[in-house]
Amino acid sequence: MDTKSLAQDGRSRFVDPEFCRELSELTGIELGTLSSVFAGERRNIVLDAVKTVVAENLDKVPEAWTEILRERAKAEGLGEYRPGYWDGYELTWEHNEHLRRVGRL
Repeated sequence: MDTKSLAQDGRSRFVDPEFCRELSELTGIELGTLSSVFAGERRNIVLDAVKTVVAENLDKVPEAWTEILRERAKAEGLGEYRPGYWDGYELTWEHNEHLRRVGRL
């Protein structure tokens, strides 16, 4: 029987789009949320956070897990919510002003 594992192989790896897609398919958590919440994070951090959210909320549906994960990321400063994540993203003056207003820059 050929089984697939998301577990780490010993090396420290960062989250990539394929990893987020597989995790989304396994859990039902929105792909966009996983991608933004865990942008630039290590896989072991991601797996721990997702396992915790799911284990603590087994009585809830994947949509609720998505929201809980997003709130946890904001509280813990993960992915796009990490302080300084947006530093260096000089796109346009209007975009940067928007990021400053919402507290991301």
